[in-house]
Amino acid sequence: MKSICSGIYSILFVFVILVLTSGCKAKILSGIEAGYNKTEILEIMPALERTYDAEDIGGFKTPAPENMKQVFRSTVSPLMNRFDIWLTDDKKAVITIRGTIIDTAAMSSAAVLYSLMAPANVKIKVSETNWFEYKLAELPDAGVHLGMLLGLYFMSDELVDQINTQYTNGIRDFIIVGHSQGSGNSLLVTSYLWYLRKDGKLPADIRFKTYSIATPKTGNLQYVYDYEKLTAGGYAFSINNVIDWVPRVPMSFQSVQDFPKVSPFRDIKGFLSGANYTLGPNFEKGFEAFSNVTPKIISQITQDIHQNVYPKIAAAIPGYIEPECLPSFNFERSGVSVPLVPNEEYFKLFPNDPDNFNVWENHSVYPYYILIKSN
Repeated sequence: MKSICSGIYSILFVFVILVLTSGCKAKILSGIEAGYNKTEILEIMPALERTYDAEDIGGFKTPAPENMKQVFRSTVSPLMNRFDIWLTDDKKAVITIRGTIIDTAAMSSAAVLYSLMAPANVKIKVSETNWFEYKLAELPDAGVHLGMLLGLYFMSDELVDQINTQYTNGIRDFIIVGHSQGSGNSLLVTSYLWYLRKDGKLPADIRFKTYSIATPKTGNLQYVYDYEKLTAGGYAFSINNVIDWVPRVPMSFQSVQDFPKVSPFRDIKGFLSGANYTLGPNFEKGFEAFSNVTPKIISQITQDIHQNVYPKIAAAIPGYIEPECLPSFNFERSGVSVPLVPNEEYFKLFPNDPDNFNVWENHSVYPYYILIKSN
């Protein structure tokens, strides 16, 4: 009898351990998982579309969101930035960030056109009395899009407050999703929140994952390196329609000054001679002309932005003082790339006819929803 009881107790003990272990595994699996998850992003896309007002996009075209509910909408910033918080049935918080809209004062477009390259780790004066101190990268010389940086500033207080609120309510998993300009904002939001957590300003057990949809170029290569190292392991994706024009902006170019301090371009003639490469008769003159023209282009673009964009920004943000920016327009793409390739069915809906087109036809949330399903 004693041996039978002992055997029963052993079986019960193993059963309890299996139940407890199974429960732990279920808890882990219910959280954020690394990697691109097509089902996950498709479920979020309808919520992302509804970050816009229906009149902004000619009505909602994706199905109504399922398995989640909206619990918060931010205030609209002077640059028309806005985000929502949705809670999913499996206890995740989804942060959806609105993109560019056509507003009467054109402030949303002004934010996009304010494409100076700001340092990724300083502070800027944003009013007569307030400064915004931020850390978006640790690598030296990292730079980010100034208009989108201001968008981050306007969203940052409510964003952090909401994360802390949801954390208090038991939420540990946050999925960040943005579209268009909001996609560029999502990159900076991701960097900002990851560094707040890394520096002990957010709880250490919060988990983030980012899907950036129709993503404009938001920073230079140093920022990209930092972002991709920070989010390595499958926690940040850039999803782009290969015929969408927005992922190719802002228009950017690379100059000799954008290379590291140690590179052949410090003495290109000596470098090529050392490689036994015979230079043509006009090489030196041509290279000198190229090296001299790029600073002039940078100066001209900066001047154009100050004449045509900065006055709108300054009027909308009293007391704002523009930071000293990097002399560069070498913007690059960020995040693990997920290219979406259209098929015949897509072109039946969106013909992509250059002689008869809607400029947003390959860019809006709905065509992305269609492409994610088919890719």
